[in-house]
Amino acid sequence: MRMYKDYQISNICLYSLKYVYKIIEYTKMRPNKLGVHIKCKDLERSKEFYEAFGFSPIFAYGSDKHRAGFKDITTAPEKYDGIVYEVEGALLEIANGHIAVKPGVFCETVESSKISLMIDVESVEDVKKVAQVKDYQIAADIREFYWGTREIVLRDPDGVIVVFREKIV
Repeated sequence: MRMYKDYQISNICLYSLKYVYKIIEYTKMRPNKLGVHIKCKDLERSKEFYEAFGFSPIFAYGSDKHRAGFKDITTAPEKYDGIVYEVEGALLEIANGHIAVKPGVFCETVESSKISLMIDVESVEDVKKVAQVKDYQIAADIREFYWGTREIVLRDPDGVIVVFREKIV
């Protein structure tokens, strides 16, 4: 009888352990940061575009010449050039190459608006002013939406749709 009870206890412990491991596996795979990687045909134009709207680089990689332009952030050598920006925990990476992407992709312009970036800002009016001064393409002018935002839509140098949103009180 005692063996039977020990056997039951062992099975219960094994079952509990399996359950604990499943919880650990689940929590390890849960996303904790979101990032977007844009493949650029002209990295300098893309850099200028995103930095004009306040993006600050946190990491750069590439050739010695490219990395020389980044004095206050960590850099690393790579076969192609890239820059990583962080905004409120989200990452935006722009690069003119990638080990897992065919080189021809970087020459393409994004023509579809199927995927877009959404960036919350204090003032869409300021975004519009920068876009006009820099002659960036405004895809949709400022518009107010019933869900409580004012938005302006631009296209970055590669055609990526970028929606700037201002919360309305």
